Amino acid sequence: MTWTEFVVDADFTAYYEEVPGLTGVRLRSVHLDGWDPTVTLRLDLPRFPDRWAGAPGDTMQCQLQFIMVQDFLMEGWQPPVTADVVLRALPEHRLAVEVAAPGVALSFTANASVKAGKISVFTRDVDGGDGGPRSFSRALDSRLFPTLPPVYVNTFYERG
Repeated sequence: MTWTEFVVDADFTAYYEEVPGLTGVRLRSVHLDGWDPTVTLRLDLPRFPDRWAGAPGDTMQCQLQFIMVQDFLMEGWQPPVTADVVLRALPEHRLAVEVAAPGVALSFTANASVKAGKISVFTRDVDGGDGGPRSFSRALDSRLFPTLPPVYVNTFYERG
């Protein structure tokens, strides 16, 4: 089963002939919702899309949001990290999520319906950063967030 089969609200085939796996992704942030058991991973996909109608760039980024999170474990974190993200189906419409990277261990279980959002393209900074201008798949997001907002902007990090 591919990771996109768990995604309920976005179609990555609109951008890719063959959607890349979540191997070698640049994991930029892990956001824990302060109000409910939700975890949002912000990551750069491993390759640029085949089709993109927005502004130019060299990297596609998205957020994957997991709800009804349990068994959360995180050790070692110095972002960004290049990681492999593995999603594995469990009984009762649950999902095991494991992130593996040198010096980082992140795992949890969640509902198997994953939200994908804040799909954007940007050009990486010289140091690999992602703070510059970006173009989102949704025009409203591009107007609201021309650059990456600070981590306390919940309308960006807690809503797909």
